[in-house]
Amino acid sequence: MSNVHRLKPDIHSLHGFFSKELEPALYIQSGDTVLYQTLDASWGIAKRSAPGAPRTKFTERKPGRQEKQFGHALVGPVHIEGAKAGDTLEIQINEIIPGSWGWTSAGGFPSYWNEKLGMRDVQEIMLDFELDAKTLIGRSQFGTFKYSVGLKPFMGIMGMPPGEEGQHTTFMPRPYGGNLDCKELTAGSTLYLPIPVDGGLFSTGDGHAAQGDGEVSGPALECPMEKVSLTFHIRDDMPITVPRAKTSTGWLTMGFHEDLDEAMWMALSGMLDLMTELYSITRTEAYAYATLAVDLRVTQIVNTAKGVHAFLPFGALR
Repeated sequence: MSNVHRLKPDIHSLHGFFSKELEPALYIQSGDTVLYQTLDASWGIAKRSAPGAPRTKFTERKPGRQEKQFGHALVGPVHIEGAKAGDTLEIQINEIIPGSWGWTSAGGFPSYWNEKLGMRDVQEIMLDFELDAKTLIGRSQFGTFKYSVGLKPFMGIMGMPPGEEGQHTTFMPRPYGGNLDCKELTAGSTLYLPIPVDGGLFSTGDGHAAQGDGEVSGPALECPMEKVSLTFHIRDDMPITVPRAKTSTGWLTMGFHEDLDEAMWMALSGMLDLMTELYSITRTEAYAYATLAVDLRVTQIVNTAKGVHAFLPFGALR
């Protein structure tokens, strides 16, 4: 029988890096479900009270866990009993409910994307939003002109640590997950990741209430999450080397590289592998069908290792 567990953001679960040496916050079995509550990416625990005012942030410390807050606020890690390096972790995304507030920003700091658009030396724009989880509408606050956006919440980071020792940044997407920032990974989707270390040691965080493909200014609509329901299964019958996902409308495969072209070729290669499995055809045949049915989309361009995902709609080949 599967069990349901809960993880809240506290000194025992929060961390700002990936590491295989990090003490698990929770031990579960394959088939179990975890209900998470998360902070926003910047460790915020409350919305800004006025323009320019600071957000209240989580500041407690536990040796070996929070003394280096150089990354996103992650909750975990979760150790899945029986998970072995080389297996595949299946993550069913059951439900995602955003908190009541969020924010985004643009410009005003040195980054390669701000440099490209001449936005490094301008004043940073910070937009705060009130989020309605029932209507899935976000309304901007404060400024003279207030606009609304539709919400499509997902977790920016879902992943596991590298096999190498040490503390590893949360900003990079990797073959075994991390800062994927793929807006397709909403409730109802299933993510598949190659497991790099025994136990998996899965963490999540960086909740996004909305994001366009590219995440072009750096942040998305960053927000805390009130509830994130994930169910985990260990798969020994699906050997993969890059992330793939099954959404409500199709399959996708991901590629990551500092060169966007290389990320594209990696995502496409992963899709050809998937198509040979789905349709029992050769890789060359898959390539021929891919030119008719597969879309290539820019996942994000702001995480140093840029992301591309290849998308194959259900029913594209009948």
